[in-house]
Amino acid sequence: MKFKILSLLLALTLNGCGIFNESSESPPTLNRTDYALGTYITVKTPDIPVTAASALDKAFARLFGIEMIASAKNPESELFYVNENAYGRDIIVSDELYSLLHTGRFYAQLTDGAFDIALGSIVELWGIGTENARVPEAYEITEALGNSGFEQLVLSEGERTVRFLREGLRIDLGAIAKGYAANEMKRVLVESGVTDAILDLGGDIVVIGSDRRIGIADPRNSAEICAIVTISDKAVMTSGDYERFFDENGVHYHHIFDGTTGFSADSGIISATVIFECAMISDVLSTAFFVMGVERAVEFAATMPEIGYILIDNEMNFYYSENIEIEIIN
Repeated sequence: MKFKILSLLLALTLNGCGIFNESSESPPTLNRTDYALGTYITVKTPDIPVTAASALDKAFARLFGIEMIASAKNPESELFYVNENAYGRDIIVSDELYSLLHTGRFYAQLTDGAFDIALGSIVELWGIGTENARVPEAYEITEALGNSGFEQLVLSEGERTVRFLREGLRIDLGAIAKGYAANEMKRVLVESGVTDAILDLGGDIVVIGSDRRIGIADPRNSAEICAIVTISDKAVMTSGDYERFFDENGVHYHHIFDGTTGFSADSGIISATVIFECAMISDVLSTAFFVMGVERAVEFAATMPEIGYILIDNEMNFYYSENIEIEIIN
């Protein structure tokens, strides 16, 4: 579950995010907001020549193109077609979708399934974040688990084909596509000459430029921040348990699922943030770390010392890497 990362101002703005500005006057900015990949996406830049306006148009055009490839919910998307037709037959897909599927399966294998793009049947069953959210019956969960898992996804690189081994298998790229889109939007902006910008993808932040102070939302009081990190040309991607959820009979259910149980992940972590140059990897690993739990996530992070992380457990204990500049807010 991706929860809001709040860009820090001297005081928070009404919507909880903004570009930090040490002067008394805010510089003029261009900004654009649109809805894609299930969230509102905003780009703000103080680079305001005509070329910057054109760059925003190009970046959002790239975003919408990715949505038409990677959305599991849009009936017009390429992934939707694959989900409906790939059981027992090879479906030729675009280079871009194949790359996303291949990368997703790679990280699923690397994380032993803590991140898994093939849990779409479980996601659909629970319906968390929709008006149909409910606690499924045990037999339904068992059936969905049988129709899930990256091991049921067959990719053929030479032919660029996709095939499902189980009829009910469904791919959900929600924990990788937004990071990929952020990378592509950043690339388009930089190639168009933009040198200073902030991309806000539903609370996940990507910075173009240097020394931005980004606030991490308190997972138990999202109107407040609990930490501040200073970053340059990096992404800050967070998975948490409180934006898309429901409570029933005293149990908290959220939409980050454990592929071994078919239930919401219950690792003890309530917020996992990953800071890295590549937004896609940050996106993937924030989900994986949330599912892994603190001990396993810290061990895994040690194998990739270039990434930064902040983990918060259900007692509000903080665990973070030494390679980030962080201030904990008491």
